[in-house]
Amino acid sequence: MGQQGGLINCKKCGSLFVRGSRDICDNCFKAELELVEKIKTFINKNPNPKTTLEEIVSEIGINRNELEDLIEKGRLFSVMPKLLIKCRFCGIEIEDDQKSSFVCTKCLNKFSPKGDLAKINALKEEQQQKEISEKKIRRIYAQDSKSRCGFIQNYDF
Repeated sequence: MGQQGGLINCKKCGSLFVRGSRDICDNCFKAELELVEKIKTFINKNPNPKTTLEEIVSEIGINRNELEDLIEKGRLFSVMPKLLIKCRFCGIEIEDDQKSSFVCTKCLNKFSPKGDLAKINALKEEQQQKEISEKKIRRIYAQDSKSRCGFIQNYDF
């Protein structure tokens, strides 16, 4: 990818354009906005309380990957409560706050490296205890370093 202001190819159509805040050209961006509006209109007019991704794909004629990309980008945020999105792993309906990841909380926790997380938490705890001990020792030395001659005389832990 180029820097902002450099020439790049549009990720969708391949045409050359000056990069701004997007990685697609103005024509593709306008087409994407029209598609988003078409999807939102379909969802809002759907008589079912929840619209599945399959219904949108078949009715609008959009590729499922493109639809998921729009959801991940947050383009369909306003209609997220009306979408029925199922977990990619277990197939249960995903709660509203997890929909853009397409993975439910249960599976997210199941597939997260718990062992690594426990190790990281243990290292953090060990580091905090070490810092506390060092602060206490510094405090003792700073209290009266002239009269103590550098030795710890008071074990005030």
